[in-house]
Amino acid sequence: MDRRSFLQLGLAGAAAHLLPACGDNQHDPWLGQGLADGAGFPDGVIAGSPEPRAIHLVVQLEALVGRPRVGLEVARDADFDGIVLRAVVDVPELARDVPLHARLADDALAPGTQYYYRWITRGARSPVGAFRTLRAAADRRPLRLGFFSCQGWQAGYFNAHAALAREDLELVVSLGDYIYDLSDDRGPPERVDRIGPAGLGFAETLGEYREKYRLYRSDPDLGAMHARHATLAVWDNHELAEDGGHLGGITPRVLLADRLVNGRAAFWDAMPMQAGPSERPLYRSLRLGTMAELFLLDLHSHVGGPPGSGASYLGAAQRDWLLAGLAASPARWKIIATSTVMMGLDLSPGNPVNTNQWDGYPEERRLIVEELRARGVAGVVALSGDLHTFLAGPVTASGRAGTPAGLVEVSGGAISSQGLLDLKEDEGNVATLLEDAARGANPHLLYIEVLARGYGVLEARQDEMLVTLRSPRSVATRGAPTRDLARLRIPHGGEPRIELLYAETR
Repeated sequence: MDRRSFLQLGLAGAAAHLLPACGDNQHDPWLGQGLADGAGFPDGVIAGSPEPRAIHLVVQLEALVGRPRVGLEVARDADFDGIVLRAVVDVPELARDVPLHARLADDALAPGTQYYYRWITRGARSPVGAFRTLRAAADRRPLRLGFFSCQGWQAGYFNAHAALAREDLELVVSLGDYIYDLSDDRGPPERVDRIGPAGLGFAETLGEYREKYRLYRSDPDLGAMHARHATLAVWDNHELAEDGGHLGGITPRVLLADRLVNGRAAFWDAMPMQAGPSERPLYRSLRLGTMAELFLLDLHSHVGGPPGSGASYLGAAQRDWLLAGLAASPARWKIIATSTVMMGLDLSPGNPVNTNQWDGYPEERRLIVEELRARGVAGVVALSGDLHTFLAGPVTASGRAGTPAGLVEVSGGAISSQGLLDLKEDEGNVATLLEDAARGANPHLLYIEVLARGYGVLEARQDEMLVTLRSPRSVATRGAPTRDLARLRIPHGGEPRIELLYAETR
Protein backbone atom coordinates (compact mmCIF):
# COMPACT_ATOMS: atom_id res chain seq x y z
CA MET A 1 0.00 0.00 0.00
CA ASP A 2 1.28 3.47 -0.84
CA ARG A 3 -0.02 5.25 2.22
CA ARG A 4 1.37 4.81 5.72
CA SER A 5 -1.06 2.79 7.79
CA PHE A 6 -0.87 0.52 10.76
CA LEU A 7 -2.97 -0.89 13.58
CA GLN A 8 -1.57 -1.00 17.08
CA LEU A 9 -3.13 -3.44 19.53
CA GLY A 10 -2.97 -2.79 23.25
CA LEU A 11 -2.84 -6.48 24.15
CA ALA A 12 0.35 -8.51 23.84
CA GLY A 13 0.27 -11.24 21.26
CA ALA A 14 -2.40 -9.64 19.09
CA ALA A 15 -1.81 -9.23 15.39
CA ALA A 16 -3.63 -7.26 12.69
CA HIS A 17 -3.43 -6.49 9.02
CA LEU A 18 -5.23 -4.02 6.78
CA LEU A 19 -7.34 -4.93 3.77
CA PRO A 20 -7.87 -2.71 0.74
CA ALA A 21 -10.62 -0.17 1.35
CA CYS A 22 -12.96 -0.84 -1.54
CA GLY A 23 -16.07 1.22 -2.25
CA ASP A 24 -17.79 -1.68 -4.04
CA ASN A 25 -20.12 -3.35 -1.52
CA GLN A 26 -21.47 -5.88 -4.05
CA HIS A 27 -18.93 -8.49 -2.98
CA ASP A 28 -17.90 -9.75 0.45
CA PRO A 29 -14.46 -8.31 1.32
CA TRP A 30 -14.20 -10.64 4.31
CA LEU A 31 -14.19 -13.89 2.30
CA GLY A 32 -11.06 -15.86 2.96
CA GLN A 33 -10.05 -13.74 5.97
CA GLY A 34 -10.81 -16.45 8.52
CA LEU A 35 -13.13 -14.38 10.70
CA ALA A 36 -14.89 -15.99 13.64
CA ASP A 37 -18.30 -17.37 12.79
CA GLY A 38 -20.03 -15.32 15.48
CA ALA A 39 -19.53 -13.16 18.57
CA GLY A 40 -21.37 -10.97 21.05
CA PHE A 41 -20.59 -7.31 21.80
CA PRO A 42 -22.11 -6.83 25.28
CA ASP A 43 -20.59 -3.37 25.89
CA GLY A 44 -21.40 -2.01 22.45
CA VAL A 45 -18.63 0.13 20.95
CA ILE A 46 -16.31 2.65 22.62
CA ALA A 47 -13.81 5.12 21.16
CA GLY A 48 -11.58 7.74 22.71
CA SER A 49 -8.26 9.58 22.91
CA PRO A 50 -8.50 10.98 19.37
CA GLU A 51 -5.58 12.35 17.41
CA PRO A 52 -5.72 14.08 14.00
CA ARG A 53 -5.23 10.75 12.23
CA ALA A 54 -5.80 8.23 15.01
CA ILE A 55 -8.36 6.89 17.47
CA HIS A 56 -8.34 4.38 20.33
CA LEU A 57 -11.05 1.70 20.15
CA VAL A 58 -12.23 -0.67 22.88
CA VAL A 59 -14.60 -3.61 22.46
CA GLN A 60 -15.66 -6.41 24.79
CA LEU A 61 -16.07 -9.68 22.90
CA GLU A 62 -17.95 -12.73 24.08
CA ALA A 63 -18.97 -16.09 22.63
CA LEU A 64 -16.47 -16.04 19.78
CA VAL A 65 -17.26 -19.00 17.53
CA GLY A 66 -14.51 -20.62 15.54
CA ARG A 67 -11.26 -18.75 14.88
CA PRO A 68 -10.44 -15.86 17.26
CA ARG A 69 -10.45 -13.26 14.49
CA VAL A 70 -12.62 -10.17 13.98
CA GLY A 71 -12.91 -7.51 11.33
CA LEU A 72 -12.94 -3.74 11.76
CA GLU A 73 -14.55 -1.40 9.26
CA VAL A 74 -14.35 2.44 9.21
CA ALA A 75 -16.43 4.64 6.90
CA ARG A 76 -17.35 8.26 6.25
CA ASP A 77 -21.07 7.50 6.59
CA ALA A 78 -23.31 5.47 8.86
CA ASP A 79 -24.44 3.29 5.92
CA PHE A 80 -20.82 2.30 5.20
CA ASP A 81 -21.02 3.27 1.54
CA GLY A 82 -17.78 5.26 1.82
CA ILE A 83 -15.35 2.77 3.37
CA VAL A 84 -11.96 4.29 4.26
CA LEU A 85 -10.31 1.22 5.75
CA ARG A 86 -10.80 -2.39 6.79
CA ALA A 87 -8.62 -4.47 9.10
CA VAL A 88 -8.54 -8.02 10.40
CA VAL A 89 -7.55 -8.47 14.05
CA ASP A 90 -6.33 -11.68 15.65
CA VAL A 91 -7.86 -11.70 19.14
CA PRO A 92 -5.48 -12.90 21.87
CA GLU A 93 -6.72 -15.32 24.48
CA LEU A 94 -6.72 -12.59 27.12
CA ALA A 95 -9.29 -10.57 25.18
CA ARG A 96 -11.89 -13.28 25.76
CA ASP A 97 -12.20 -11.99 29.37
CA VAL A 98 -11.26 -8.29 29.13
CA PRO A 99 -11.84 -5.69 26.42
CA LEU A 100 -9.77 -5.68 23.26
CA HIS A 101 -7.88 -2.41 22.70
CA ALA A 102 -6.96 -1.17 19.24
CA ARG A 103 -5.10 2.03 18.53
CA LEU A 104 -5.97 2.82 14.92
CA ALA A 105 -3.61 5.25 13.19
CA ASP A 106 -3.93 5.69 9.44
CA ASP A 107 -3.27 8.38 6.84
CA ALA A 108 -6.71 7.63 5.42
CA LEU A 109 -8.18 9.39 8.48
CA ALA A 110 -8.44 13.16 8.09
CA PRO A 111 -8.22 15.64 11.01
CA GLY A 112 -11.42 17.05 12.45
CA THR A 113 -13.63 14.56 10.61
CA GLN A 114 -16.44 12.32 11.79
CA TYR A 115 -16.20 8.61 11.02
CA TYR A 116 -18.33 5.54 11.67
CA TYR A 117 -17.04 2.10 12.58
CA ARG A 118 -18.15 -1.42 13.44
CA TRP A 119 -16.66 -4.76 14.40
CA ILE A 120 -17.53 -7.76 12.21
CA THR A 121 -17.50 -11.55 12.33
CA ARG A 122 -19.01 -13.98 9.84
CA GLY A 123 -22.20 -14.18 11.89
CA ALA A 124 -22.45 -10.91 13.77
CA ARG A 125 -21.84 -7.19 13.64
CA SER A 126 -21.39 -4.79 16.51
CA PRO A 127 -23.53 -1.68 16.88
CA VAL A 128 -22.27 1.19 14.73
CA GLY A 129 -20.08 3.67 16.56
CA ALA A 130 -18.98 7.19 15.67
CA PHE A 131 -15.93 9.26 16.52
CA ARG A 132 -14.45 12.55 15.45
CA THR A 133 -10.74 12.79 14.87
CA LEU A 134 -8.85 15.58 16.58
CA ARG A 135 -8.86 18.84 14.67
CA ALA A 136 -5.67 20.13 13.08
CA ALA A 137 -3.44 22.46 15.08
CA ALA A 138 -4.38 25.48 12.92
CA ASP A 139 -8.14 24.83 13.07
CA ARG A 140 -9.87 27.97 14.43
CA ARG A 141 -13.49 26.79 14.46
CA PRO A 142 -15.60 27.05 17.66
CA LEU A 143 -15.33 23.94 19.80
CA ARG A 144 -18.08 21.97 21.60
CA LEU A 145 -17.26 19.55 24.43
CA GLY A 146 -19.46 17.61 26.84
CA PHE A 147 -18.54 16.74 30.43
CA PHE A 148 -20.06 14.54 33.15
CA SER A 149 -19.25 12.70 36.38
CA CYS A 150 -20.65 10.51 39.14
CA GLN A 151 -22.83 7.93 37.42
CA GLY A 152 -23.97 5.57 40.16
CA TRP A 153 -25.68 2.66 38.37
CA GLN A 154 -27.77 1.73 41.38
CA ALA A 155 -28.77 5.37 42.06
CA GLY A 156 -30.88 5.79 38.93
CA TYR A 157 -31.23 5.64 35.18
CA PHE A 158 -28.68 7.28 32.88
CA ASN A 159 -31.21 9.57 31.21
CA ALA A 160 -28.55 12.26 31.04
CA HIS A 161 -26.46 10.00 28.81
CA ALA A 162 -29.39 9.55 26.45
CA ALA A 163 -29.42 13.34 26.07
CA LEU A 164 -25.62 13.54 25.75
CA ALA A 165 -25.85 11.05 22.89
CA ARG A 166 -28.01 13.54 20.99
CA GLU A 167 -25.57 16.44 21.38
CA ASP A 168 -23.31 17.60 18.56
CA LEU A 169 -19.91 17.37 20.29
CA GLU A 170 -16.29 16.93 19.40
CA LEU A 171 -15.41 15.03 22.56
CA VAL A 172 -16.88 14.03 25.93
CA VAL A 173 -14.86 14.13 29.17
CA SER A 174 -15.61 11.93 32.17
CA LEU A 175 -14.55 13.80 35.33
CA GLY A 176 -14.50 10.82 37.67
CA ASP A 177 -16.63 8.23 39.46
CA TYR A 178 -17.47 6.43 36.23
CA ILE A 179 -18.11 3.43 38.49
CA TYR A 180 -18.58 3.11 42.25
CA ASP A 181 -16.43 0.56 44.04
CA LEU A 182 -19.23 0.44 46.63
CA SER A 183 -22.84 1.09 45.57
CA ASP A 184 -24.28 2.92 48.58
CA ASP A 185 -27.01 4.99 46.86
CA ARG A 186 -30.51 3.57 46.59
CA GLY A 187 -32.60 4.09 43.47
CA PRO A 188 -35.16 2.24 41.35
CA PRO A 189 -35.90 -1.22 42.77
CA GLU A 190 -34.83 -2.95 39.56
CA ARG A 191 -31.36 -1.36 39.66
CA VAL A 192 -29.59 -3.24 42.43
CA ASP A 193 -25.85 -3.86 42.24
CA ARG A 194 -25.09 -7.26 43.80
CA ILE A 195 -21.42 -7.49 42.89
CA GLY A 196 -19.24 -9.16 45.53
CA PRO A 197 -19.78 -12.36 47.51
CA ALA A 198 -22.07 -10.62 50.04
CA GLY A 199 -24.17 -9.06 47.28
CA LEU A 200 -23.48 -5.53 48.60
CA GLY A 201 -22.21 -4.05 45.37
CA PHE A 202 -18.68 -3.85 46.80
CA ALA A 203 -15.84 -4.49 44.34
CA GLU A 204 -12.50 -5.49 45.83
CA THR A 205 -10.87 -8.04 43.53
CA LEU A 206 -9.77 -7.28 39.98
CA GLY A 207 -12.54 -9.52 38.66
CA GLU A 208 -15.15 -7.61 40.67
CA TYR A 209 -13.93 -4.24 39.40
CA ARG A 210 -14.13 -5.56 35.84
CA GLU A 211 -17.64 -6.80 36.60
CA LYS A 212 -18.54 -3.23 37.65
CA TYR A 213 -17.61 -1.87 34.24
CA ARG A 214 -19.62 -4.60 32.52
CA LEU A 215 -22.64 -3.82 34.71
CA TYR A 216 -22.50 -0.09 34.03
CA ARG A 217 -21.99 -0.58 30.31
CA SER A 218 -25.03 -2.82 30.14
CA ASP A 219 -27.06 0.40 30.40
CA PRO A 220 -28.31 1.27 26.90
CA ASP A 221 -28.11 5.03 27.44
CA LEU A 222 -24.45 4.92 28.44
CA GLY A 223 -23.91 2.67 25.43
CA ALA A 224 -25.62 5.22 23.18
CA MET A 225 -23.36 8.00 24.47
CA HIS A 226 -20.22 5.95 23.84
CA ALA A 227 -21.46 4.97 20.38
CA ARG A 228 -21.94 8.63 19.48
CA HIS A 229 -18.85 10.34 20.97
CA ALA A 230 -15.18 9.73 21.61
CA THR A 231 -14.37 10.06 25.31
CA LEU A 232 -11.51 10.84 27.66
CA ALA A 233 -11.50 10.15 31.41
CA VAL A 234 -9.87 10.94 34.70
CA TRP A 235 -10.52 8.91 37.81
CA ASP A 236 -11.84 10.03 41.18
CA ASN A 237 -11.91 7.93 44.34
CA HIS A 238 -14.65 5.47 43.42
CA GLU A 239 -12.91 4.00 40.38
CA LEU A 240 -10.16 3.21 42.86
CA ALA A 241 -10.72 2.54 46.58
CA GLU A 242 -10.49 4.13 49.98
CA ASP A 243 -11.01 3.38 53.62
CA GLY A 244 -13.37 5.71 55.42
CA GLY A 245 -16.93 6.85 55.73
CA HIS A 246 -18.14 5.64 52.35
CA LEU A 247 -17.68 2.00 53.44
CA GLY A 248 -20.56 2.33 55.89
CA GLY A 249 -19.02 0.00 58.45
CA ILE A 250 -18.29 -2.81 55.96
CA THR A 251 -15.07 -4.67 56.70
CA PRO A 252 -13.08 -5.13 53.46
CA ARG A 253 -11.86 -8.56 52.43
CA VAL A 254 -8.94 -7.12 50.44
CA LEU A 255 -6.26 -4.74 51.71
CA LEU A 256 -6.59 -1.10 50.62
CA ALA A 257 -3.29 -1.18 48.71
CA ASP A 258 -4.43 -4.19 46.71
CA ARG A 259 -7.87 -2.68 46.02
CA LEU A 260 -6.16 0.42 44.65
CA VAL A 261 -4.05 -1.73 42.33
CA ASN A 262 -7.14 -3.62 41.19
CA GLY A 263 -9.17 -0.46 40.60
CA ARG A 264 -6.41 1.13 38.52
CA ALA A 265 -5.92 -2.00 36.44
CA ALA A 266 -9.66 -2.28 35.70
CA PHE A 267 -9.80 1.42 34.74
CA TRP A 268 -7.04 0.97 32.16
CA ASP A 269 -8.73 -2.22 30.92
CA ALA A 270 -12.02 -0.40 30.34
CA MET A 271 -11.15 3.11 29.17
CA PRO A 272 -10.28 4.06 25.57
CA MET A 273 -6.92 5.51 26.50
CA GLN A 274 -3.40 4.68 25.49
CA ALA A 275 -0.92 2.95 27.80
CA GLY A 276 -1.24 2.18 31.48
CA PRO A 277 0.03 3.61 34.73
CA SER A 278 3.41 1.89 34.47
CA GLU A 279 4.06 3.36 31.02
CA ARG A 280 2.40 6.77 31.00
CA PRO A 281 0.74 8.83 33.75
CA LEU A 282 -2.97 9.51 33.74
CA TYR A 283 -2.38 13.26 33.60
CA ARG A 284 -1.97 14.44 30.03
CA SER A 285 -2.96 17.24 27.66
CA LEU A 286 -4.75 17.35 24.33
CA ARG A 287 -4.58 20.22 21.82
CA LEU A 288 -7.90 21.08 20.16
CA GLY A 289 -6.78 23.35 17.35
CA THR A 290 -6.13 26.99 18.17
CA MET A 291 -9.27 27.17 20.29
CA ALA A 292 -8.43 25.06 23.34
CA GLU A 293 -6.03 22.76 25.11
CA LEU A 294 -7.40 20.21 27.57
CA PHE A 295 -5.36 19.31 30.68
CA LEU A 296 -6.47 16.14 32.49
CA LEU A 297 -5.37 15.78 36.13
CA ASP A 298 -4.71 12.81 38.39
CA LEU A 299 -5.65 13.77 41.96
CA HIS A 300 -5.12 10.38 43.60
CA SER A 301 -1.73 9.00 42.58
CA HIS A 302 0.74 11.73 43.54
CA VAL A 303 -0.72 13.35 46.66
CA GLY A 304 1.96 13.98 49.26
CA GLY A 305 -0.06 13.62 52.45
CA PRO A 306 -3.47 13.87 54.10
CA PRO A 307 -5.72 16.92 53.77
CA GLY A 308 -4.67 19.83 55.96
CA SER A 309 -1.07 18.64 56.23
CA GLY A 310 0.32 21.25 53.85
CA ALA A 311 1.26 18.48 51.41
CA SER A 312 1.00 18.69 47.64
CA TYR A 313 -2.25 17.52 46.03
CA LEU A 314 -0.72 17.04 42.57
CA GLY A 315 2.86 16.13 43.41
CA ALA A 316 5.75 18.27 42.23
CA ALA A 317 6.09 16.66 38.78
CA GLN A 318 2.39 16.98 37.90
CA ARG A 319 2.18 20.52 39.30
CA ASP A 320 5.22 21.67 37.32
CA TRP A 321 3.85 20.00 34.19
CA LEU A 322 0.49 21.76 34.64
CA LEU A 323 1.90 25.22 35.29
CA ALA A 324 4.41 24.97 32.45
CA GLY A 325 1.74 23.67 30.06
CA LEU A 326 -0.77 26.37 30.94
CA ALA A 327 1.82 29.11 30.52
CA ALA A 328 3.22 27.77 27.25
CA SER A 329 -0.04 26.78 25.56
CA PRO A 330 -0.84 28.87 22.47
CA ALA A 331 -4.50 27.82 22.70
CA ARG A 332 -7.10 30.50 23.30
CA TRP A 333 -8.69 28.52 26.15
CA LYS A 334 -6.95 26.24 28.66
CA ILE A 335 -9.41 23.73 30.14
CA ILE A 336 -8.48 21.82 33.30
CA ALA A 337 -10.33 18.54 33.90
CA THR A 338 -10.21 18.05 37.69
CA SER A 339 -12.16 15.31 39.42
CA THR A 340 -12.73 17.42 42.55
CA VAL A 341 -13.91 21.01 43.06
CA MET A 342 -11.23 23.72 43.11
CA MET A 343 -13.31 26.54 44.60
CA GLY A 344 -13.54 26.85 48.34
CA LEU A 345 -16.89 25.72 49.75
CA ASP A 346 -17.85 26.37 53.37
CA LEU A 347 -20.76 25.16 55.49
CA SER A 348 -20.04 28.23 57.60
CA PRO A 349 -17.03 30.60 57.47
CA GLY A 350 -13.89 28.57 58.08
CA ASN A 351 -15.75 25.22 58.03
CA PRO A 352 -15.18 23.54 54.62
CA VAL A 353 -17.80 21.19 53.22
CA ASN A 354 -15.18 18.65 52.16
CA THR A 355 -11.42 18.59 52.70
CA ASN A 356 -11.03 15.64 50.34
CA GLN A 357 -10.97 18.14 47.50
CA TRP A 358 -8.86 21.24 46.85
CA ASP A 359 -9.96 22.76 50.18
CA GLY A 360 -7.74 20.15 51.84
CA TYR A 361 -4.73 21.44 49.88
CA PRO A 362 -5.14 25.24 49.94
CA GLU A 363 -1.44 26.01 49.48
CA GLU A 364 -1.36 24.20 46.14
CA ARG A 365 -4.45 26.07 44.98
CA ARG A 366 -2.96 29.39 46.07
CA LEU A 367 0.30 28.63 44.25
CA ILE A 368 -1.50 27.76 41.01
CA VAL A 369 -3.69 30.88 41.11
CA GLU A 370 -0.76 33.17 41.91
CA GLU A 371 1.40 31.62 39.19
CA LEU A 372 -1.33 32.07 36.59
CA ARG A 373 -1.71 35.71 37.54
CA ALA A 374 2.04 36.35 37.66
CA ARG A 375 2.53 34.80 34.21
CA GLY A 376 -0.50 36.55 32.72
CA VAL A 377 -2.18 33.32 31.63
CA ALA A 378 -5.71 34.09 30.44
CA GLY A 379 -8.65 31.91 29.47
CA VAL A 380 -8.21 29.16 32.11
CA VAL A 381 -11.38 27.23 32.98
CA ALA A 382 -11.70 24.26 35.35
CA LEU A 383 -14.35 21.57 34.84
CA SER A 384 -14.97 19.49 37.96
CA GLY A 385 -17.09 16.68 39.35
CA ASP A 386 -17.34 14.83 42.67
CA LEU A 387 -19.88 16.87 44.71
CA HIS A 388 -23.05 15.85 42.77
CA THR A 389 -23.93 19.55 42.68
CA PHE A 390 -23.94 22.10 39.87
CA LEU A 391 -21.63 25.00 40.76
CA ALA A 392 -20.00 27.95 39.02
CA GLY A 393 -17.71 30.71 40.20
CA PRO A 394 -14.14 32.05 40.30
CA VAL A 395 -11.19 30.13 41.72
CA THR A 396 -9.27 32.57 43.90
CA ALA A 397 -5.98 32.35 45.77
CA SER A 398 -7.82 31.58 49.02
CA GLY A 399 -10.63 29.70 47.31
CA ARG A 400 -13.03 32.30 48.65
CA ALA A 401 -14.12 35.89 48.17
CA GLY A 402 -11.67 38.68 48.92
CA THR A 403 -8.60 37.40 47.07
CA PRO A 404 -7.77 37.59 43.34
CA ALA A 405 -8.97 34.91 40.92
CA GLY A 406 -6.72 33.11 38.46
CA LEU A 407 -9.37 31.04 36.68
CA VAL A 408 -13.05 30.15 36.77
CA GLU A 409 -14.77 26.83 37.42
CA VAL A 410 -17.92 24.96 36.44
CA SER A 411 -18.93 21.78 38.25
CA GLY A 412 -21.25 19.58 36.24
CA GLY A 413 -23.42 17.85 38.83
CA ALA A 414 -23.88 14.08 38.58
CA ILE A 415 -25.34 11.76 35.97
CA SER A 416 -27.38 9.87 38.57
CA SER A 417 -25.69 9.81 41.99
CA GLN A 418 -27.52 11.37 44.91
CA GLY A 419 -26.74 14.98 45.76
CA LEU A 420 -25.89 16.79 48.98
CA LEU A 421 -29.48 16.17 50.06
CA ASP A 422 -31.55 13.22 48.91
CA LEU A 423 -34.65 15.29 48.21
CA LYS A 424 -37.76 14.63 46.17
CA GLU A 425 -38.46 17.06 43.40
CA ASP A 426 -41.47 18.51 45.27
CA GLU A 427 -39.20 19.52 48.15
CA GLY A 428 -37.59 22.29 46.16
CA ASN A 429 -38.30 24.77 48.96
CA VAL A 430 -35.81 22.91 51.16
CA ALA A 431 -33.25 22.96 48.36
CA THR A 432 -33.80 26.70 47.92
CA LEU A 433 -33.07 27.27 51.60
CA LEU A 434 -29.89 25.19 51.34
CA GLU A 435 -28.74 27.06 48.25
CA ASP A 436 -29.43 30.43 49.89
CA ALA A 437 -27.40 29.35 52.91
CA ALA A 438 -24.57 28.18 50.64
CA ARG A 439 -24.48 31.54 48.87
CA GLY A 440 -24.39 33.31 52.22
CA ALA A 441 -21.41 31.26 53.38
CA ASN A 442 -19.77 31.37 49.93
CA PRO A 443 -20.38 34.80 48.36
CA HIS A 444 -18.00 33.99 45.50
CA LEU A 445 -20.49 31.40 44.14
CA LEU A 446 -22.30 32.59 41.03
CA TYR A 447 -24.52 29.52 40.67
CA ILE A 448 -25.51 26.49 42.74
CA GLU A 449 -28.14 23.76 42.16
CA VAL A 450 -28.31 20.89 44.66
CA LEU A 451 -31.30 18.88 43.43
CA ALA A 452 -30.76 18.21 39.76
CA ARG A 453 -28.65 15.55 38.07
CA GLY A 454 -27.17 16.04 34.60
CA TYR A 455 -24.17 17.17 32.60
CA GLY A 456 -22.57 20.17 30.93
CA VAL A 457 -21.83 21.31 27.37
CA LEU A 458 -19.29 24.03 26.64
CA GLU A 459 -18.76 25.95 23.43
CA ALA A 460 -15.41 27.71 23.15
CA ARG A 461 -15.28 30.73 20.85
CA GLN A 462 -12.60 33.32 20.24
CA ASP A 463 -13.89 35.89 22.73
CA GLU A 464 -16.18 33.88 25.00
CA MET A 465 -17.00 30.44 26.32
CA LEU A 466 -20.64 29.46 26.70
CA VAL A 467 -21.59 26.66 29.10
CA THR A 468 -25.02 25.04 29.28
CA LEU A 469 -25.97 22.82 32.23
CA ARG A 470 -28.67 20.27 31.40
CA SER A 471 -30.71 17.92 33.57
CA PRO A 472 -33.24 15.09 33.13
CA ARG A 473 -36.53 15.63 34.94
CA SER A 474 -35.95 12.41 36.86
CA VAL A 475 -33.52 9.50 37.21
CA ALA A 476 -36.19 7.26 38.78
CA THR A 477 -37.75 6.28 35.44
CA ARG A 478 -36.05 5.65 32.13
CA GLY A 479 -36.61 8.14 29.35
CA ALA A 480 -37.37 11.28 31.37
CA PRO A 481 -37.00 14.44 29.25
CA THR A 482 -34.10 16.86 29.67
CA ARG A 483 -34.20 20.62 30.14
CA ASP A 484 -31.68 23.46 30.51
CA LEU A 485 -30.85 24.34 34.12
CA ALA A 486 -28.54 27.26 33.44
CA ARG A 487 -26.53 29.01 30.77
CA LEU A 488 -23.24 30.68 31.61
CA ARG A 489 -20.89 32.99 29.74
CA ILE A 490 -17.15 33.29 30.40
CA PRO A 491 -15.55 36.30 28.66
CA HIS A 492 -11.94 35.98 27.53
CA GLY A 493 -9.47 38.46 28.97
CA GLY A 494 -9.49 40.75 31.97
CA GLU A 495 -10.21 39.46 35.44
CA PRO A 496 -11.49 35.87 35.35
CA ARG A 497 -15.27 35.92 35.75
CA ILE A 498 -18.49 34.12 34.85
CA GLU A 499 -21.81 35.68 33.89
CA LEU A 500 -25.15 33.95 34.49
CA LEU A 501 -27.29 34.29 31.35
CA TYR A 502 -30.17 32.05 32.46
CA ALA A 503 -31.15 29.94 35.46
CA GLU A 504 -34.24 27.79 35.84
CA THR A 505 -36.57 28.85 38.65
CA ARG A 506 -38.41 26.36 40.81
